[in-house]
Amino acid sequence: MPSILVFGHKNPDNDAISAAIGYAYLKNELAKKNGEDVTYEAVRLGGLPPETEWILSENGIETPRLIEGVGEGDKVILVDHSEALQSAEGLENAEIVEIVDHHRLGGLTTAQPLRYNAMPVGSTCAIVAREFGIEGIEMPKAIAAVLLGAMLTDTVIMKSPTTTNFDRDIIAKTAEFVGVDPVEYGMNIFKCRSNPAELPVDKIVNADAKEFELSNGNKVYIGQFETVDLQAVLGREAEIREAIKALVAEKGYQFVLFFATDILAEGSQFICEGDTEFVNKVFGIDVTGKSVWMPGVLSRKKQVAAPILAA
Repeated sequence: MPSILVFGHKNPDNDAISAAIGYAYLKNELAKKNGEDVTYEAVRLGGLPPETEWILSENGIETPRLIEGVGEGDKVILVDHSEALQSAEGLENAEIVEIVDHHRLGGLTTAQPLRYNAMPVGSTCAIVAREFGIEGIEMPKAIAAVLLGAMLTDTVIMKSPTTTNFDRDIIAKTAEFVGVDPVEYGMNIFKCRSNPAELPVDKIVNADAKEFELSNGNKVYIGQFETVDLQAVLGREAEIREAIKALVAEKGYQFVLFFATDILAEGSQFICEGDTEFVNKVFGIDVTGKSVWMPGVLSRKKQVAAPILAA
């Protein structure tokens, strides 16, 4: 029986992995309903975030297997991304049959027509949850809990400026179905993350980081670490700075921008190495050799990556 791989971006966050799980389940149920001889498998392109590990364990959901890349003859569905830089190695040789996303168009081209489902909303999992209703497929509570968790982490418990009324409505309905208070559930998810004082520094810097290509062709790396204990992260600023300096040297990035987001204080601390003048100009700050507090900045997509890519 042919298999179609469903996966999110490299350095997967909770939304990337949860969307793959939820969408693969939906597609398999639709295949059964329509008598199609095909299976859909959720896979991942990197390590499992601690909050995802906790949610999957709590709900008895198997961890998607790790893949190194894809190749000739593979059929794939991309969730939570549409940029080749952020996707599987060998993607140019595979056939993309669908994309489900909530980010900008990332320049991918395909030889065949495909189903493209994208909305400017807070999480890919909200789009996936809506698809269950559209397709008339019953959503198990375990899958609903997984999707809800990702909706809450990606919208920073509905505090992110990327949160829309669509997100709030889907979150409210899904939380009611699961039988939890969304804010309390979201806080519990964030609290289950490892203590930043004890994490290896590469886990802090790279756990949720993405490559982007600027208009000049140079690549940059933007990483975010969301926490309820910002001071524990800032206590390791020297280590973080050395780690991102090494990334600039090793990968040839124009700059690496890391920001730690304080969920409770609703802002982020910027740390940057490389071409800091570019970042200074974009945000009207001075982040050269020092970290800078950015009140109200919670979203990489809308408040950090977007102005950088538009510069």
